[in-house]
Amino acid sequence: MDLIKELKENKTILLLVSPTKYNDSVVAITKKLSKQSLCYVTLNKTYQSLDETFNKKKINCENIVYVDGISKTIKKTPQQVKNSYFVSNPASLTELSLVISKFLKHNFSYLVFDSLNSLIVYEKKAPVSKFVSSLVNKIRTSKTKAVFLALEGYEDKIIKETSMFVDKVIKV
Repeated sequence: MDLIKELKENKTILLLVSPTKYNDSVVAITKKLSKQSLCYVTLNKTYQSLDETFNKKKINCENIVYVDGISKTIKKTPQQVKNSYFVSNPASLTELSLVISKFLKHNFSYLVFDSLNSLIVYEKKAPVSKFVSSLVNKIRTSKTKAVFLALEGYEDKIIKETSMFVDKVIKV
């Protein structure tokens, strides 16, 4: 799959990734997209962990800004640091929506949302579905193209609903 080509043809993509290939896929996706401005929304790994991994894999992180929804749940963290903004927790959908909306105004080339499965752990299905629908609509009115990640094999109702909102679903 040529992700850049897919994103030229589609504004929003849902990538269903095998759990055994998830970490490698995250690295490969970030490597491809980080050549341009990238907003990386993380709900399952801290920005520090991702940044370390990406640097080890020789990914230039200068073009990446993180929206970190997990760090504040495990340690005291400031509101923001260089290249990272912290959301209080993954269940704070309103806060997450406001932060992402703010970043969409900066006309990032790409947004990676990691991951839809993480939302379901913290919040009920109806608010998550509404959040994802709203986010996809905000992306459509921006210049940013988006990749939503989800684990393949865990396609519950939210993942199935999300597939209706996005332009294309791809199994990796």
